[in-house]
Amino acid sequence: MKIDLENFTRIVWLLPVVFMLHEFEEILFFRQWLHKNKVFLSQKYPKVSAFLLVRVGHLSTEGFVLAVAEEFVLLSVVTVLSVVFDCYWLWLGVFMGFSVHLLVHLLQWIAFRRYIPGIYTTLLALVYSVWAFRFIVVYDLFTWKEIILCTIIGFAAVVLNLLLAHKLAALFDGKRRQTKIKE
Repeated sequence: MKIDLENFTRIVWLLPVVFMLHEFEEILFFRQWLHKNKVFLSQKYPKVSAFLLVRVGHLSTEGFVLAVAEEFVLLSVVTVLSVVFDCYWLWLGVFMGFSVHLLVHLLQWIAFRRYIPGIYTTLLALVYSVWAFRFIVVYDLFTWKEIILCTIIGFAAVVLNLLLAHKLAALFDGKRRQTKIKE
């Protein structure tokens, strides 16, 4: 079967676009959602709530945007390098990490049984992920071993980078607060 490289290139370039659409929903609604659902989360999911509040509960919207921007820049660099060097393992890892991230949102939505920030765009982004994954499998672009390995490494990298992005956001918020106090 002849590989449709034009469609694969579209799939690769769409990842940063789909990522940002998803993140826009989270940026717009996360703070409001967290404020509204803090008690519910604390009562029904105390461990999740404690983790969530410690990690991101204190972040300003601006800090959250900084974290998203860092992730977007990294994702875009990976995408560009993959296309320029015609080497897609790194892209596959990031793509699979993002796709697993979407599945986590889906599981959160099912568990919480109510709106969570990002769920609407998660459902849309899952269409992209299924389409891309199907393309990868149908055209046999990677072996199953490569897919599994890239998924594990990619998801681990996504989690580690998420922790770094949240730390950067917290540092940004801390500096911002100090600047406001001095003024």
